[in-house]
Amino acid sequence: MPALGRFEIIRETGKQSGGPEEDYWQECFTWPDLKKIVPALKAQGWRVTVEPVSREEIFGRIHIFSFTYGINHDFRILNVAGIRIIIARDCGIPKTLKESFTPAGS
Repeated sequence: MPALGRFEIIRETGKQSGGPEEDYWQECFTWPDLKKIVPALKAQGWRVTVEPVSREEIFGRIHIFSFTYGINHDFRILNVAGIRIIIARDCGIPKTLKESFTPAGS
């Protein structure tokens, strides 16, 4: 993965329910997950920001990887702290927009 840029970290679920809100929720991490993932990523030199979300707030939200599957996106599937995660970033928009990019619906 490139050292610079803004990435979205998503839980790999392996199956989609067909409901966007439910799928988004299933791809989010729990606090116990984050207590494992964040220190592991920081130990590898990543700067990590956690954005809390409640079930009531997820209406209309989607993750980058959910609708692109690599089109104009760089992504990797990794095993971090025993949890399979997807690290994705948009390569198709200009750098100035990437730096302030928030996934659709956020």
